Amino acid sequence: MAVFITAGEGPIPAQALRGDFFPVKEVEPRVLCLGIRPDQAVTNLSDAPNPSSYIALAQRGVFVYDWTDFTSIKGPLNAYELLARPLLPITCTDLPIELREVAEAVRFADVCFADSSLVAVK
Repeated sequence: MAVFITAGEGPIPAQALRGDFFPVKEVEPRVLCLGIRPDQAVTNLSDAPNPSSYIALAQRGVFVYDWTDFTSIKGPLNAYELLARPLLPITCTDLPIELREVAEAVRFADVCFADSSLVAVK
């Protein structure tokens, strides 16, 4: 499971914008309503001055990607960059139904979040 922070510019999969879901901007606050997983450790990969929002999401068991093209010194990546990794990732079955429906609709068939530092979204 992963959360993608668009920074107002990153692409959003069309499946996430279906009218029968809650607005996509509500994903982050809904994930933050999940409890922090017991014994959860997080690897912070961000060099942001305040990575607390990434860490807070990863403490809920999701991989956290951000659209960093506007700040990347490497130039445009045209992909979301992994910024926080949970030690104990959650699965779809761990989610409340409204988040599970979105997660099941938006799948990245060829991506293993644990092994992917970049994810291109189309």
